[in-house]
Amino acid sequence: MQIRVHRPWQTLAALVLGLAALIPATVRAGTYPDRPIRLVVPFTAGGQFDYIARLVADPLGRELGQNIIVENVGGGGGSIGGAKVVNSPADGYTLLEYGGNFAIAKHLTPNLSFDPIADLIPVSGISLSPHVILVNSSLPIHNLAELTAYSKANPGKLSYGSPGVGSSMHLTFEAVKQHFGIDAVHVPYRGGSNMINDLAGGQVGVGIIAVAPAMPFIESGRVRAIAVTGHDRAGSLPDVPTVAEAGYKDFESGSWGGIAVPKGTPADIVERLNQAMIKVVSQPDVKKALQSQSFTPIAGTQAEFQALIQAESDRYGPLIKQLGLRNE
Repeated sequence: MQIRVHRPWQTLAALVLGLAALIPATVRAGTYPDRPIRLVVPFTAGGQFDYIARLVADPLGRELGQNIIVENVGGGGGSIGGAKVVNSPADGYTLLEYGGNFAIAKHLTPNLSFDPIADLIPVSGISLSPHVILVNSSLPIHNLAELTAYSKANPGKLSYGSPGVGSSMHLTFEAVKQHFGIDAVHVPYRGGSNMINDLAGGQVGVGIIAVAPAMPFIESGRVRAIAVTGHDRAGSLPDVPTVAEAGYKDFESGSWGGIAVPKGTPADIVERLNQAMIKVVSQPDVKKALQSQSFTPIAGTQAEFQALIQAESDRYGPLIKQLGLRNE
């Protein structure tokens, strides 16, 4: 005969566990964060993504009351780091530094293991850096009109370098090239530093890169800046016109970055991160550091960041298809 012993503490424990399971995640998130947070940078250390992440990590940690641990997970054009975040728990403790590479990734690599837009929730933008179109200083080219004329007068002889196939710089120059009718062959490089060194040496005549890494070459006179791709002129290049000023109405492009989290992250956690990021980017020392590298602060609402992501996808998706670009 089996004798059952009634233990009130067991009944109470079962009741508490049952009730806890019924409490929505948004309510349980009231204690967030209660442990360190990872910020995954989907590229190796030393680039502009890494710079931005490390710039905001400490002040973001102070704002949230927890340490932010920056983790570089490079490879696959950002897809390896992106997949790591997508497959992490949707609890706000794993963040992804999200850039334009993710907005166009599904067009370039249809067989990705995750959807870089649908499987992530945009939290907030951080910064936007315009690209700068450059020429070797030996060429008689000082603006986009002269570049167009020179290329047509020398058909098949002009080449331009970018940091890689499908990069925002590559796609930006292809759009500019088509609009103005520039005759130039693309030479892809493995990164911007290799490209600009060859541009300065004359191996390619034209190049496109972010403003900050181009400045030492411009200041030394080895390359000449002829246009920037932002909405406004770059603060460090006040005499260089925008592509829009040169005749491509309303054109604007650049390298941008922000923060995203896995789909399913509770809304109140996303809101907490959004508000914290807005406060961090508005801090005078952070803003000054960004602007010193020609980055424009763009922290704002989730809707604004989502609109930026969608606009980038909509703009470059058709161009990628037209150019026949595809990564397997």
